[in-house]
Amino acid sequence: MKVLILTTVHNWNDPRIFHKEACTLAKEHEVTLAAVGEGPERVVNGVRVRLLGTWNKRSDRPKLWMRAYREIFRLKPDAIHFHDPELALVLLPYALLSNKKIVCDVHEHPYASIAGRQWIPKLIRKITASFFSSLLKLSSYIYDQVILAEESYKSIFPAKKCVHLIQNYALIPNPDIPLIDRFNGFNPYERLNLIYIGAIAEERGALKMIDMFSKLKQRYPGLKLHLVGNVRPATLLKKLETKADQSGGSILLHGYIDLTKFESLTSQAHIGLVPLQFHPNFQWSFATKIFDYMIYGIPSVASNFPLWKSFFDQYPCGITVDASNPDEFAAAISKLASSPEQLRTYSRNGYKMVREKFNWDKEGEKLIDIYRRLT
Repeated sequence: MKVLILTTVHNWNDPRIFHKEACTLAKEHEVTLAAVGEGPERVVNGVRVRLLGTWNKRSDRPKLWMRAYREIFRLKPDAIHFHDPELALVLLPYALLSNKKIVCDVHEHPYASIAGRQWIPKLIRKITASFFSSLLKLSSYIYDQVILAEESYKSIFPAKKCVHLIQNYALIPNPDIPLIDRFNGFNPYERLNLIYIGAIAEERGALKMIDMFSKLKQRYPGLKLHLVGNVRPATLLKKLETKADQSGGSILLHGYIDLTKFESLTSQAHIGLVPLQFHPNFQWSFATKIFDYMIYGIPSVASNFPLWKSFFDQYPCGITVDASNPDEFAAAISKLASSPEQLRTYSRNGYKMVREKFNWDKEGEKLIDIYRRLT
């Protein structure tokens, strides 16, 4: 089967879209991924990658929609697998007029993700969110298959055979990654490495991490903060670059690093940060970076959203805290740093649980099974 995976929002090497789904499907199908990025066509891990260009402002996105349609007519796929809420609308005419199989992949809360977008004028924000939320809820009547990335989304969608839960669990890039006893001889005053992996934005706690770092640096001279990911917007990047320069090498901006190349950084990290701020979409969704930290046995300090707190209560591999309060955030880090045995326990728990339960292997099998039924 010729499968075309489409996104006009996410970069081509997005962890879920490329590394998990596209590479999994390429084991049995001819897969082309058309996604955000610049450069020539390439084949990576058996997936043909077609780059649609980049967008710097929202008004650029319609150009990518037109290029996505061009890829559909050029490739003539048997199945289209799309990832963005706006594509549910853009592809609607094609879904109604063609006989192709179409798969809708939902990995953000249908209403909350749009209602929280500050760039949408406030006057129409709720109306826009309601419209796209309703469209996605109806997707199981329009499209052939619907895939949900979060269990919390199931109550929103009708209980139909075509609605499937494929959770965004960890893709372990190397089965031989060892569990490092990073807390053997641990002295946080000499060396304490904090790491954040993922998109870097104010709503994801970028400035709160800087404030927290400032409060801890005097107490822990060996403290370092590693920020791994793309920073948006440019104004925030400039602020972070200034703070990094002022820190004398204690705040490090690594930019985007492919998930298959994390190991050199994560081997030195002591605590992973997940300080997402109050936002309905974050509250209803699980931060996959927690699973990423678990791969390497890194304990987490995460925002105290009920969903996340419940997870850590059941699977103790870190703690939750009010990450909107830099004082509480810093106090939580300090308390953990003074308890190496607790950190070691969290490290072992996370490493073990991600291999036994929270990994992509079984989710990938479910995805393959969906496509077998499509054929």
